[in-house]
Amino acid sequence: MGAPWTNKEAIHLLQRAGFGSTEEEVSACVSLGREETVRRLITGEGLIHNISALNPFDQMTADGKKSLDPLQLADQQMYWLYRMVYSDAPLIEKMTLFWHGHFATANYKVNDVTLMVQQNTLLRNYALGNFKELVLAIGKDPAMMIWLDVNRNKKSKPNENYAREVMELFTLGIGQYTETDVKEAARAFTGWTYDKKENKVGYNSKQHDNDSKILLGEKGNLDSDDAVDIIFHQKSLSTFLATKLLKYFATDTPAESWIQKVAEHIVEKATIGEVLQELFLSDDFYDEKLRLSLIKSPAEYVAGILKSSKLTVSKGHAQAMRRMGQELYSPPDVAGWRGGASWLNTNSLLSRYQFAETIAKQINGKLFTSPDYTPEQTDRSEEWVKLWSQRLGISDLSDKTLQGLSAYVEDTIVHTKQKSAGLRGLFQLVLISPEAQMK
Repeated sequence: MGAPWTNKEAIHLLQRAGFGSTEEEVSACVSLGREETVRRLITGEGLIHNISALNPFDQMTADGKKSLDPLQLADQQMYWLYRMVYSDAPLIEKMTLFWHGHFATANYKVNDVTLMVQQNTLLRNYALGNFKELVLAIGKDPAMMIWLDVNRNKKSKPNENYAREVMELFTLGIGQYTETDVKEAARAFTGWTYDKKENKVGYNSKQHDNDSKILLGEKGNLDSDDAVDIIFHQKSLSTFLATKLLKYFATDTPAESWIQKVAEHIVEKATIGEVLQELFLSDDFYDEKLRLSLIKSPAEYVAGILKSSKLTVSKGHAQAMRRMGQELYSPPDVAGWRGGASWLNTNSLLSRYQFAETIAKQINGKLFTSPDYTPEQTDRSEEWVKLWSQRLGISDLSDKTLQGLSAYVEDTIVHTKQKSAGLRGLFQLVLISPEAQMK
């Protein structure tokens, strides 16, 4: 491994494998070294000691006033955001979010917050585990069964929704199966049911199609496990998942050679955690061209700001994510959030600016005048900008951004006695800078 390991590489890793960083975490990562840092991220071991354990849901308060209600979607959204900000296993939360978009399921159809949270727990439990085991488990998850009409998939009249999505969106990708394969897979998946009154997943053998089927070239009296086995025999599966992982963690345009290398790891390794370990240890992952090359999702933007600012999570913060285009437990459709440039349309960008303004107002003014936010050379405007960017988890600023913010500091902080408004304004401007939108 020839890539250096400095603050910049540590920040890059924590932006991609988590939800931003604090200075304490960055310093710890640099001291631990790349291999140990990655090992801890994969195993869920804390990067720094003396981190307080996450409060259980039933011990949380909403904006300091009342306990949370487990049946309220807004309260569950807030609690998941809290986990993103304060979990000492950030990669597990990041992968839980990845799988939530991958196996996209929304409460507006499921209409049961308890089942959505149950699925969220399933995704977290398998976050870095075996992919095939996760696919098998998600097919028998009540929220997914409601979402893709599994109860309607009966021998006499197969429903193709789950069969189609399990190949198109979950495992193989468009063009890797035929319409006949969809029909045959639907027949293989018949028989599974979910009884909402009893809250019980069951199997009705009388509703399973026992006749012979041909799926993706393989013939037999196939059931749901057989269908998943056959899907996992397809070479396109590892390529499909490798591409999604690289686009999520590394680059919008991964080279074919990189995709194939990660695809080989998916075939060889037992868990997704092992695959990501190889990725995060590779020199390619730290290529300078990849830094600040991906647009942050609303979850990453909001959680990252709260994390670096060390603010208490509130319901309003989770609601701000919805206005930015990402509502937890409610992806737009079966394909999940589109990501990329779609995160920065006119409305969502305005919502980010408004969120930054709200956060700047929430910060205690004493923070701005503390030694941590005061550069050694207070008469040099660039030093203010560099220090504050560093405090907020931004490793690099373009010359244009640095010059623009420095001009602001010159007028409102360096050459004025009343600095409070300028300090708060600088905080907000750093948060809405182009670099703050990127990871």
